[in-house]
Amino acid sequence: DEIHQKYRQGDTTAAALTQSYIDRIHRLNPEFNAVLKLEPTALEQAQKIDLSFSKGVWRGPLHGIPVLIKDNIETKGALPTTAGSLALVDNVRRKDATVVAKLRRAGAIILGKTNLSEWANFRDPKSSSGWSALGGQTGNAHDAARTPSGSSSGSAIAVALKLAPIALGTETDGSIISPAASNGIYGIKPSRGVVSRTGVIPLAESQDTVGPMAQSFSDAMKVFDVISGRDPKDKATIRKPKSPLSGRPIPIKGLRIGTMDLTEFCAPTRTLFERSLKRLRNAGGVIIPAQHSQKVLKQIEQMRQSEFFILLYELKRDLDRYLSKTPAKVAARSLAQLIDFNATHRLQEMPYFQQGFFEQSQALNIQNLKPKYQKLRKDYRTQVKAAIEALYQTHRLDILISPSNVAPAKIDHVNGDTRGASADTSLPAIAGSTHITLPMGRVRGLPVGLSLIANIGYDAKAFRIAEAIDALLAQAD
Repeated sequence: DEIHQKYRQGDTTAAALTQSYIDRIHRLNPEFNAVLKLEPTALEQAQKIDLSFSKGVWRGPLHGIPVLIKDNIETKGALPTTAGSLALVDNVRRKDATVVAKLRRAGAIILGKTNLSEWANFRDPKSSSGWSALGGQTGNAHDAARTPSGSSSGSAIAVALKLAPIALGTETDGSIISPAASNGIYGIKPSRGVVSRTGVIPLAESQDTVGPMAQSFSDAMKVFDVISGRDPKDKATIRKPKSPLSGRPIPIKGLRIGTMDLTEFCAPTRTLFERSLKRLRNAGGVIIPAQHSQKVLKQIEQMRQSEFFILLYELKRDLDRYLSKTPAKVAARSLAQLIDFNATHRLQEMPYFQQGFFEQSQALNIQNLKPKYQKLRKDYRTQVKAAIEALYQTHRLDILISPSNVAPAKIDHVNGDTRGASADTSLPAIAGSTHITLPMGRVRGLPVGLSLIANIGYDAKAFRIAEAIDALLAQAD
């Protein structure tokens, strides 16, 4: 809204704004490695938008807004879509992913592609979040020596550093929420089927999503509204939902707010969370501890094991399908060829960690395992949905919250990521439901987010509650 006001007042132009972001990227990116490549047509796109505006044409809700795109989402033109891998440097596509095409139609300027955890952080159990062979190690926007989390690392860092006002990320389990929280910005992991995945390099069809990362909740919602809706090429998608923030704001007073188990979080994070709860209580919110029964916790643990098998199964099936349709010049056109490529280019591709998940996935006989896969896929989603719904029903909740993360740890290329306590990203990932993170505050000077996990089928309500909580926390600050 601030940028659009400046456009309308004649205080800036799309070309001037785009150039300012390009200049900022050149200045800051060498330290953080957030942006892989700038789109060579970015200024040309901006000039066309300025020409339209001079003729009285407003291009849409994202008129003249530069956007960065995670580099596992296809953009047409000169830039390849690589997932951070050297094997895909020739993966130049003629079409935009559906979400990118929608951004363009809404007036956005595609500014470039962001670095990421290579292959969306599902190559090896000892991976380092934010590292790719193509882009190197990204650094947290608040301390480059600390993990940015992943896999949408570059998108989160870029927004936090104001290299662009908004960016797209993807998530299979935690890959939008975790880096957004770790870098102190807003992130939305949409419900499965709300946003198209056509033109996105797949990890696992059952859980893959695309979502916005932004400097404000209103900006994130504006992007969400643009990219959501049915896509005939993605059979999982549904028709566009009603604008989620339409209607009167939801008051905090009387809201029943469930808090998840905090025992694994460090004391400073719990203290920060308690301060937020106090603000919610003072505004009239009713805070209710909401924990799963031991029986349900055991079922959830079994579902996590099912999730891992399903990700391995779908990685082989879906990635083989994707790679087989890449341009002939691409160095690896199947998972088996990709494994061989990494082994051949070991010094560049595997200086810090191996490819254990790839090898486990490749070893699966997906035809023989199909009956097991189909049963687990049905059961794991059904049971996790039931677990979320049970928490909401038992405690008559309006929303379920927890800290999103703890203060980001130091980057460790020897042992891989330090898995600190975090919001349970697997629950909404498996259930296919909405997960939102808002900036909550800082621990030892580093960002910690507030997670909101929506009830099944109540996305619009969760968005409106998130808007209200964000406004309250911002006011308190």
